[in-house]
Amino acid sequence: MARIVLTADHTLMSDYWEIPLLPFAGCVPVNFMPAFIFNFIERPIPHEHGRAKQAPYGLRKVEAALLKGGYKREDVVVAHPWHLDYAIDDDTKIIGVHTMDPMGFGPVTMMFTHGGKYTSYTKKRFMELIDGINRLRNGRSKLVVGGPGAWQIAHLDGMAERLKVDHVIIGEVEHRIQEIFSKIEEGDLPEVVRIRDAPRVDQIPEIVGPSLHGLIEVMRGCGRNCRFCDPNMRRARHMPIDKILREVRVNTSNGVGNCWIHSEDIFLYRFEDSRHLYPNRDAVLELFRRIRNEEGVTHANPTHGTVAPVVADPILLKKASEILRAGPTDWIGIQPGMETGSPRLIKRYMERKCLPFSPEEWQEIMVEGTRIFNENYWFPAYTLIIGLPGETEDDTWETVRLLNRLEKLDDVLGPKSHFTTSPLAFVPMGALTGEEFFDIKEMVTEPRFQIIYKSFRRVVKEFIRSPMIMPKMNPFLKLLLRVAGKLGMKYMLHAIEKWGMKLGYDPDKAKDYSFL
Repeated sequence: MARIVLTADHTLMSDYWEIPLLPFAGCVPVNFMPAFIFNFIERPIPHEHGRAKQAPYGLRKVEAALLKGGYKREDVVVAHPWHLDYAIDDDTKIIGVHTMDPMGFGPVTMMFTHGGKYTSYTKKRFMELIDGINRLRNGRSKLVVGGPGAWQIAHLDGMAERLKVDHVIIGEVEHRIQEIFSKIEEGDLPEVVRIRDAPRVDQIPEIVGPSLHGLIEVMRGCGRNCRFCDPNMRRARHMPIDKILREVRVNTSNGVGNCWIHSEDIFLYRFEDSRHLYPNRDAVLELFRRIRNEEGVTHANPTHGTVAPVVADPILLKKASEILRAGPTDWIGIQPGMETGSPRLIKRYMERKCLPFSPEEWQEIMVEGTRIFNENYWFPAYTLIIGLPGETEDDTWETVRLLNRLEKLDDVLGPKSHFTTSPLAFVPMGALTGEEFFDIKEMVTEPRFQIIYKSFRRVVKEFIRSPMIMPKMNPFLKLLLRVAGKLGMKYMLHAIEKWGMKLGYDPDKAKDYSFL
């Protein structure tokens, strides 16, 4: 029925009840979360005769690039992973799979699965999808895997062959997709294709179908050049507002009123000061204003940002909160990178992350930035990295000290104090490709355990009291998920405590500031 079928596994094709951070449930091992609970969390997106009514943004970009390159609308189908039989038949030439974490090598997943000892739902769902495709496909169709997680297939020798994957595409593809797919149909492409260059803004097509969560991209790259990060190593490219708004309208015209404003660092949108990275306040505020005032937009929320610009220009955040209509019942979620509490590691791997300040001021930046976020009804969900190359015991204790300082904001801000910290296992990417993966089983130390324990305890605390959890869910389902989530999280916290005690570490130390 379709010449080209595009899809993704179900962890990427679920709206997760529109609950912030719940998509990370896919990183949890299947051994620890019963399937019936995950099946409930992983609410499917709707479809019409197998066509997904919403899809991951990256998949929508590939669809748009193919149509722009000359394929006809009826040739390309973005298919729901549970209903591929509607789309795949003897006429199908290429089946393209978008993936984020197919082998479970993602930093969050590696932490949850004890360095890959257990199988995550992201890996399970990907394997199920590939197995289903291989049962449906004819002998002439080609199976192609791309997206941010495609490198994981290429990383494992022989994995593509075992999965019967014909081609793995790594890199940004919009400017090359027509050429690549033509060569696939002609049978003239190697198994692994690494795209080294990147498209210009004018080569990046606008989506033609609604994206999951109403996500739209306003910027690629950021200019901070953190050595551990693939996206941040890219040259910064800013999308014009008119281009952005046309994509917003694709979503709103299809009934998607939510708008996730995606970038690597929203506060650097159209920045002009490349030396100190002061934010361009007028440009950022205009972006927020134009999006939020667009007809049909019911909520707008940036995805990622750094903390230093918030401290450098607190007025920017105050005005942004007014434009985005943040308040006691409508908090703005954002995911900034804390990465570490160690000024030494900041200077070594991510010196520009703290600009316009110095690495020595990093902990002050984090504490003050969190206070500014919270006072303006922003909820930061911080990520930090455990096991950066060369990380010492002193470096990890510095991170514990920073977590303790952030916890003390509860006393200062009271009920307005909200944040989470998520420890990620170091995965060698960006300029650090070739370094050693962090193995939690072999490389855990007392301060690393304290970081993991304190971070998870904070997640439990926020789940119980957070104003952002399940704001629009049916009251009965909200109560059910709260009770189940509370019990599950307390069980996990108890399991982490037992693990720590087995290793000879005292979880109660995480509650005692005096030893620091």
